[in-house]
Amino acid sequence: MENENNEIKEFEAVRQWGAKRGLGQADFQTAYQRVLQEIVEIHEAFIDNDMNEVSDAIGDSMVTLINLAKTVDMNAEDCLQGAFGVIELRKGLNKKGSFVRYGKLSDEDKKICDEKQGNPGNEYYIREHGEIFTPEDFKA
Repeated sequence: MENENNEIKEFEAVRQWGAKRGLGQADFQTAYQRVLQEIVEIHEAFIDNDMNEVSDAIGDSMVTLINLAKTVDMNAEDCLQGAFGVIELRKGLNKKGSFVRYGKLSDEDKKICDEKQGNPGNEYYIREHGEIFTPEDFKA
């Protein structure tokens, strides 16, 4: 849940937890290496088919990303909002379970994307159209 400062309650709790442990003062490289370590643990847990550990590792990864943002004097909520603001209306296609944005598509796939998502030749669709899209509109 968000408060008036665009802070997600749980993110702020993570920052407070980290502050009590001195994690906000870590140097960038240390905080970054911690993120990478947790991301690797997601994959390892998945390979081991340990979904409880996958869940834990995803949560741990989020904690390390929140701490990394703090390390560089950024607010993780603002980072998330900024990133989502860029991708929210991005056109593209789902290829084998991975979203490929319009700018990375072949000319043939761009035509398919334009037909399904409108606004031909543009990397973004029109906001009002996004409400009517279904997963079929993003299939290659």
